Amino acid sequence: MTGIDRLVCHETAGATLLALLSGSRLVEVSVAVKGQTDLTGALILGRIERFVPELDAAFVDIGAARAGFLRRTDMVGFDDERPQAGLPVLVQVTRDATEDKGARLTMNLGLVGRYLVFHPHGEGIELSRRVADEAARARLLAAVESLGADEGGWIARTAAAGAPAEAVVKEGQALLVRWEGLRTRALAQRPPAVLVAEPHPLLRALRDRGATLAEVALDDRALALQARRALDVFEDRAELRVVIGNGDVLDIHDVAGQIEAALQDHVVLPSGVELLFEPGRTLCAIDVDSGSAGMRAGQGPRNPLDVNLDAAEEIARQLRLRNIGGIIIVDFIDMRAPGDRARVQALLSERVADDPVPTQVVGSTRLGLMEITRARRGPTLAQAIDAYEHANNAAAPDHEGGQA
Repeated sequence: MTGIDRLVCHETAGATLLALLSGSRLVEVSVAVKGQTDLTGALILGRIERFVPELDAAFVDIGAARAGFLRRTDMVGFDDERPQAGLPVLVQVTRDATEDKGARLTMNLGLVGRYLVFHPHGEGIELSRRVADEAARARLLAAVESLGADEGGWIARTAAAGAPAEAVVKEGQALLVRWEGLRTRALAQRPPAVLVAEPHPLLRALRDRGATLAEVALDDRALALQARRALDVFEDRAELRVVIGNGDVLDIHDVAGQIEAALQDHVVLPSGVELLFEPGRTLCAIDVDSGSAGMRAGQGPRNPLDVNLDAAEEIARQLRLRNIGGIIIVDFIDMRAPGDRARVQALLSERVADDPVPTQVVGSTRLGLMEITRARRGPTLAQAIDAYEHANNAAAPDHEGGQA
């Protein structure tokens, strides 16, 4: 699968739906419900509520319904000391609160730009592992070193590889200025207070992905103006399409249809290979069936290796699209040759490497089942769409026609 090159944004009275595509294939869907603030990435001046020795962690008042959770390993400047109740601390939300848990916090702050991430309490320079070209790595290293910052650490993001060195340096200087302004504001505020919040989901996506986008489609004029300005700042070449009163933006590339298909347990690939997803509370099982593989083209049945290679490609895509987390077990078609099993595992590992959520192909069990682990990050696709529909239904009396 090629990289993300298209973005579709559907704005309603109740929620924002973002769809990322590679060509015309849906890769990822996210939903932001209006009125439900997602604090992920926010920089907050909080206040220590209490330190719990048994957990070696502190609970921090960040102004939310539940106190945030700050582990010892995520603290900065305390060494072996216990933070005292009432002490103000500058934290960043790494994972938003859930129904039964407060937000996960860190004091190792990260100020994010398109090309760079500045860690005020970090040190050194890290380059994205996806920047493989040695010349590009050397150029990026020189650009960041030229900033001459006396403190802090830097991460050069993948997008920096194709950016002019001047643009990388300019952004780095802006991040340093932003940090100084943030420190000044923190000294003048009384906790708890949100100092920096992430922008609208569309603008965040344009910041992170705008350099690779060929097309951005949306259906809100005010948001389109903001998107145009965001694209112009980085001189991005994406075509901006505004779809208002002339069809549904989710009809572009059949986004709505692809979402509906991804909500089904049964998937049939163009080759005839079939996948059955059986999500459970503790793990998700995926069954691979040769089905009518090969028959649709008037050919004989395909061999197990070809069927499993087809399945592996699609499984990697579906894990990200459905946002399946935890333990995943895949029952591929039986393969007698150990080399065939290794080829399938290698392809699956290669494809999940593009997933922004940490995903690991562990290997095969003694029964021949392929084990995968994928970090749990946010709601599943089914949960996100359920929240999207619920938000639109709740907003319908105030905004007729707002529902997709």
